[in-house]
Amino acid sequence: MGRDNQEENAVEVREEGGLPTELKDQFDLKDNMEGVTPRLPQIGIIHQGQMFIFPDESQVKDFIGIMLDTNPINAWWEQSYDETGGGTPPDCYSMDGIIPDLNCEKPQASTCRECPKNKFKSDGNRGKACKNMKRVHILLEGEMLPHRLTLPPSNQKAIDMYISLLTSKGDPYQLVWTKFKLKKAQNKDSIVYSEIAPEASGYITDPAKAAFLKKMLVEFKSVMRGQDIARTEFTADDNL
Repeated sequence: MGRDNQEENAVEVREEGGLPTELKDQFDLKDNMEGVTPRLPQIGIIHQGQMFIFPDESQVKDFIGIMLDTNPINAWWEQSYDETGGGTPPDCYSMDGIIPDLNCEKPQASTCRECPKNKFKSDGNRGKACKNMKRVHILLEGEMLPHRLTLPPSNQKAIDMYISLLTSKGDPYQLVWTKFKLKKAQNKDSIVYSEIAPEASGYITDPAKAAFLKKMLVEFKSVMRGQDIARTEFTADDNL
């Protein structure tokens, strides 16, 4: 993980998007969002193909972006995906992976740690009935809203190790261009899945860009960490 400054990979957030900057700067984008509940676009993983899929259905093997924030979430559905069709909110959920949210319909315990649904084999197999996920929020080139990549348990160790490595070097991950790739992996049941393989691809060295990213983090943190958990964030392929 070198220190080469690869600013050609840098996200020129304010200058991209098809419209001239001098025109866009005449408008306050906050006005766009008046009366609008922000819905962050979701990036998915196609496990059997080692591909990422974007909201427009495009598929890529890798992409580069800035991680703005990560946080754990837990969700439990009383009925299966097949029974509900995937459109129902979780019956019990946690927005921090520590305690159930106050708005849960059917809280299963006072803390996630002691919850019987959060124990291994509670799903009737090797896994947990409660889905432990991690949201990774990523700012892509030319975008003014972060995308969300929700990782299942099988992918969380890799992202945690990557963040820990950056932290050991004293590097805030918000100032690192991260290249997100996937590699082929296999679980104990010999089922093949895609494991995330992040790597540093460059660094933010411009103070103005660093200040812009810090502002983005402050303005969107409550949105990133507060948005309702959707069933589509955890697919059948994630349940490995």
